[in-house]
Amino acid sequence: MRKRDGKKPIKIRTPYKSEEVFLPSENKEQQLTEEQVKEIIERQEINQSQLDEAEQQVAKQKSKKKKIINLIFFLINIGVVIGILVYQLSAQEVMPISTLFTSGLNFWYLLLTLVVFAISMLLETIRINILIKRTSGRSRPFLSYKSVGLCRHYDVITPMATGGQPFQIMYLKNRGLSASSAISVPMGGYVLVQIVIMLMSTIVLILATTTNLGGDNTVVSVAFYIGYALNMLVSLITIFLSVSKKIGTKLVVGILKFLRKIKIVKNYDKQYNKVLKVVNDYQTTMQDYAKSKFTFVILMFVSILQYIATYTIPFTIACAFLGWRPDLYLEIFIMAVIIDVAAGFIPLPGGTGVSELSFTALFSQFFKDGTLFWALIIWRFMGYYIFMLQGVSIIMYDYFIGNKKYSWLKRKWELEAESKEFREQKLKNFKKSKSRLIKY
Repeated sequence: MRKRDGKKPIKIRTPYKSEEVFLPSENKEQQLTEEQVKEIIERQEINQSQLDEAEQQVAKQKSKKKKIINLIFFLINIGVVIGILVYQLSAQEVMPISTLFTSGLNFWYLLLTLVVFAISMLLETIRINILIKRTSGRSRPFLSYKSVGLCRHYDVITPMATGGQPFQIMYLKNRGLSASSAISVPMGGYVLVQIVIMLMSTIVLILATTTNLGGDNTVVSVAFYIGYALNMLVSLITIFLSVSKKIGTKLVVGILKFLRKIKIVKNYDKQYNKVLKVVNDYQTTMQDYAKSKFTFVILMFVSILQYIATYTIPFTIACAFLGWRPDLYLEIFIMAVIIDVAAGFIPLPGGTGVSELSFTALFSQFFKDGTLFWALIIWRFMGYYIFMLQGVSIIMYDYFIGNKKYSWLKRKWELEAESKEFREQKLKNFKKSKSRLIKY
């Protein structure tokens, strides 16, 4: 066996598919140097560290204390809606629900609203499935949908939508993806979302400031500018961390030094090494996704369509009350984005309070004769409560059906992998015996 650069090669067997069910690899020996072995071990340690952190976040979400906090936030949300109802009852008339059904409310447009929501979920599922297939080699659309549904469920019940990604990582890992794949899929999805948010919110900002389409409410506008600035900061940091090792290192150093000054970080060296390893792994993941320009373009296209579908929902709700008004589409789209961005920096689940008040302030010009409150209820249901119901439905499905189905599917794939390995070994032995016969 030849040595490379004076270093002795080390034989490492590629894991069998029964050990790593979803990792597409061939059963053959690879020649790796000691440095490559160390790099593999370090990456495994990083992945394990990230999985441990995600597991801790999920455990916190499932703790009794966290459940009580989430319940309190949910009750606060309900209280805000009731407060708006009381205010509107005192300030203006709210159409009775019995009158609402006979006032010309078009239920076909409400059905269209559900269809648009389904399209938005489908596009997000496609994006995650593409990432799963690229990292694991296996297309798993139903797993992609469930991971998206659960991610959105935990996003809406946690402050500033911070609970979804850790749960998504653990869910993908528990459904057979390798540690690296389970981490890189949400990472890739997050970067794509940040790029699209930065692009689309900038377009909305330009349109809102150069036209009168964004409404004239000063408070909502200020909240939008603050939310936009914070979103832009997060997006730029995410992109710089993805594409530049030099800038990524400088950002890590700057942020950690600042946190050390304000006494949040105590052991600077330990945290620096830990964070830098995560950043390096993160950059490797993004560079791997960027290798296929066609895949990246498809992912961006799907993400933009998903963004547009999400903010089309308020327009279809308006059509249910006003009839088909395509002339209002752009104005309503811009207002919907403004509301979402304005509520994004509020440290309450779903931007509780700001979302409802912003909707009331901006959309009161469209909904007259006491229909504003009902439009608010439908809009809030489609942007908040439906994700909670969807998440609970997926959890119940997994409890009664999904977990058992996956265990059967996992065993089937293991048997298929073992069968393939057996056939390959038999073929290898046959070729060896044949070569011996020819030799003699």
